[in-house]
Amino acid sequence: MEFSWETLATILAAEPAGIAVCTIIDKHGSVPRGVGTRMLVRADGTIDGTIGGGIGEYEIIAQARRAISSRQSLVTTTSLAGEQGLDSPAICGGWFQTAIAFWSPEDYRKPAKQIANALEQGLTLMLFEYPGGGIVTYEPATGQSTSAGNLPLSVETLLTAWKKEQQPGLQELDGQQLMVTPLLPPPQMVIFGAGHLAIPLVEMASWCGFATTVIDDRDEFADPGRFPKAKKVLTAPMDAVKNLVAPSMTTYFVLITREHRHDDLLLRQLLGLPYAYLGMIGSRRRTTKVKERLVDDGYPVAEIEAIHSPIGLEIGAQTPEEIAISIMAEIISVKNR
Repeated sequence: MEFSWETLATILAAEPAGIAVCTIIDKHGSVPRGVGTRMLVRADGTIDGTIGGGIGEYEIIAQARRAISSRQSLVTTTSLAGEQGLDSPAICGGWFQTAIAFWSPEDYRKPAKQIANALEQGLTLMLFEYPGGGIVTYEPATGQSTSAGNLPLSVETLLTAWKKEQQPGLQELDGQQLMVTPLLPPPQMVIFGAGHLAIPLVEMASWCGFATTVIDDRDEFADPGRFPKAKKVLTAPMDAVKNLVAPSMTTYFVLITREHRHDDLLLRQLLGLPYAYLGMIGSRRRTTKVKERLVDDGYPVAEIEAIHSPIGLEIGAQTPEEIAISIMAEIISVKNR
């Protein structure tokens, strides 16, 4: 499971020992994960998220456990050069720098919960982390800020210095080195159709960090018990869904309905909205007919041609689980581009 602020807040509320938040703040050469990747390490060595696995991650976990024991933060550099042989435990060839921040429940429980709640509400935050410990969060939309831990700079001084450049990444502000990261709400996946395919698709989307909503016009299919990992499961007629979704450039629409007339009804409501991805299941013949009808009715040709259909990458998928994999692979490809 990837790192999540909600998980962090839950752990801080339950574990008095605190936790280590491990963040890659710099890298060079070939390494598994990028700058800004986070991993949580508990006192017993169990983790949430990953900074790449292998010997490098193993070393960071050991240092993180020591940081929790000593209640001290640190910055460490890990080399993956090894001997460049196949039997070497580290053959990637690069190095990465990790800030291992000790977060105590007494200091960080409240700000962790505030971050989780803000992201849940769809807000974007800027997170400022001092490598030696201490954080400031800033919400550009409202101008509100919070802080925790040891702060070498006042919040006002820090934000004034950052606003001059407004750059993310590892940088120096007013003589202090900080990691500046935009925190974005999780991508939203709206799945229309709650049949057999929706079950593994919701599960896989959850693994990949998507907040999913499932919508179907049948009560017996739109059952929350069938989709324990979904954020919402709604029953609605397919011609009245527009007000049920909050579209944005991080919204992924997946049409896996049981008949093409539903696809037609849905597309007439979704085309023109902001979204990152719009995919429609069905044979090439079926999806072509739906598209042709929309073009005849005056919908923009360019937007219709951009619909991913038939949906998913061509991997010869047959079962619902295999088809779900092909859909998620296509969506991840779009997201990471």
